[in-house]
Amino acid sequence: MNQDITAVKSKSEVNPLHRRVSRILKTNTTFTIPFEERYVPDHKEVVKMIDMFRSMGCVIVFMTGVWDLFHIGHGDYIEKGKEEARKLFPDAEHIIMVVGIDTDAFTRLRKGPNRPIVPEDERARVLRHLRPVDIIVPQYEADQLFKVVKHDVRVISHSTADLPGLEIIQKQCTHIVNLPPQAETSTTARIRRLSFDGAVSTLLKVKGALIAALEEVSNEIEK
Repeated sequence: MNQDITAVKSKSEVNPLHRRVSRILKTNTTFTIPFEERYVPDHKEVVKMIDMFRSMGCVIVFMTGVWDLFHIGHGDYIEKGKEEARKLFPDAEHIIMVVGIDTDAFTRLRKGPNRPIVPEDERARVLRHLRPVDIIVPQYEADQLFKVVKHDVRVISHSTADLPGLEIIQKQCTHIVNLPPQAETSTTARIRRLSFDGAVSTLLKVKGALIAALEEVSNEIEK
């Protein structure tokens, strides 16, 4: 019996993916790991890791977004999503939160050439600092991660306009947590406000320059 345990332990230690999964599980206590171990750009590796987590009895929670100009609503949304998942599975020892993040190229395709404001690497690193987030996975095209991340709970928001139908989402998970916006502001609204403020500032500067130029012309005419 002891030999079997030693063999399993030895195999786990040799397999870097097993070790990585184990380290992620420990982040729920006092153990921390670097960003590079929580950010998983290789989707084949994501599939293997999710299978390992599920084999250990973990509940997988999944959500995705752009997370551009990260604000308090984003943080509350992620935190609330994991809390609601825990309510659905109160006996689960581990709730693993997988957060998808739209790449820069995909974000431009969805939201236009001026987005995102914050580059992909920085947006991913911001997510890394959030305690509820266990794994961060880039999404390169629409609805791609639904097929990659086998999840028990899907967290969505009322404010997301381009989600597939709820009946499609329901086929991919056991539970849907549909949350209202967690803040009065939004990234889009904030960008509009910044653009408006910038335009007003520019107009005021131009106005001052025009007045000065007109006064100069007037003075020349009066001479």
